[in-house]
Amino acid sequence: MSAVISAIVAGAQLAGVRLSPFWAGAALAGLIALVVGGGAAAAGLHLYNAGYAAADGAWREKALEAQLAAARADIDAAKKAAGDEASRAATIQQQADEERAGTDAYVEDLKKRITGACALSCDDLRGMRIKSSACAAPAGAAAAGGAPVRSRWRALGKPQ
Repeated sequence: MSAVISAIVAGAQLAGVRLSPFWAGAALAGLIALVVGGGAAAAGLHLYNAGYAAADGAWREKALEAQLAAARADIDAAKKAAGDEASRAATIQQQADEERAGTDAYVEDLKKRITGACALSCDDLRGMRIKSSACAAPAGAAAAGGAPVRSRWRALGKPQ
C-alpha cells in the first residue's frame, strides 16, 4: 500500500503539485471507497431488477393460468352444449321418423277403409296438409303455393 501512495506522490510532483503522503492515502482511500460503493450500488440495483422481474413473471404466469383456466372452462361448456344439441337433434329426428311412420300407417289404413268413389287421393292428402311417403311431391311443389293474394286480386280487377 505504501508503494501505491509513494507512486501517487511522485506522479503529483511530476505534474507540479506538492502532495503529502497523508493526502495521497486519503485520495486513494476515497477512490477505493468510490469503486466499492459504486459496485455495491450497481449490485443492489441489479438484485432489485432481478427481484422485480421474478415477481412480475410470477404475476404474469398466474394471470395466464387464470386465462387458460377460463378458456378451458369455455371449451368444456361448448363441448357439453354440442353434446346436448347432438342428442337433442337425434331425439327430434327419432320423433319425426316415428310421426312419419305413424302418418304413413294412418294413410294406408284410410286407403284400405275407403274404397271406390270416396278414396283419398294424393291431392286430397296435400290439401289436408298431410305429408306421406306414399305420395310424391307434385312437379310445381318447389314454387310458392300459387299466386299471392294481391296478384289474384289484381287479376279480378280493382273495385271502383
